[in-house]
Amino acid sequence: MGGAEFLDEAAASERRAIDLQQLEQLAVKLMEAEKMIEECKGKLSDAEKAIAEFKLKSGLEKRFSDLAGLPYTDKSTELEEKAKMFKAQLDSLSAERLKLYGEILTDLSNAIMPLENDGPSQVSEDEAFFKFRDGKKYPAIAAFVKRELKFGRPPVYVTILPDGMKVAGVDDKLSAMKELINAVESLRAKATGELAHHRAEDLSEDSSAEKAPSRGFLASLRRLGEQ
Repeated sequence: MGGAEFLDEAAASERRAIDLQQLEQLAVKLMEAEKMIEECKGKLSDAEKAIAEFKLKSGLEKRFSDLAGLPYTDKSTELEEKAKMFKAQLDSLSAERLKLYGEILTDLSNAIMPLENDGPSQVSEDEAFFKFRDGKKYPAIAAFVKRELKFGRPPVYVTILPDGMKVAGVDDKLSAMKELINAVESLRAKATGELAHHRAEDLSEDSSAEKAPSRGFLASLRRLGEQ
């Protein structure tokens, strides 16, 4: 490979590495939009409650004001306008969320992971860790991938250790007990299947031994033939 080609490939690699950073920025915007959506939902809910409460007591308050000769202020229009404003904000934020969500999925479908080129930085008995180049971190897109695509969650498995049994990939007691029960029942069924296979092999060996003539019998036949 020539120097120019190497530089072009390196530059292309750097451009691809930026893609994940762009995804990180989109994921941050999505998180901000989702936070604003929750805040807007709360404000809209409060506004709708205020309208409902005003409607319940407005008639009584108006009658009281009339009887007392006091001015009455109808706040229904003000409250409804406020609710409409929050509803419009919520619709806008929801549309923005959908847009960002689609952009993230589109980019993820062609994403290149900017990993270091010297292989895993850490290798243990049952896992390996590959670092991103230049020590960069992408927490927002990592959280999105795990939450929305269910990617990166540990597989559920049960293993037996010298001092007990371990259930991995679950985070509550009932799920752990369920997985343990299923695993032990599966272990018992596997042992039963292996036992049946073992017994079948033993019977096959015994049958072969019974069918094979003994050495003494063959020797007697040879002697008779010689006489």
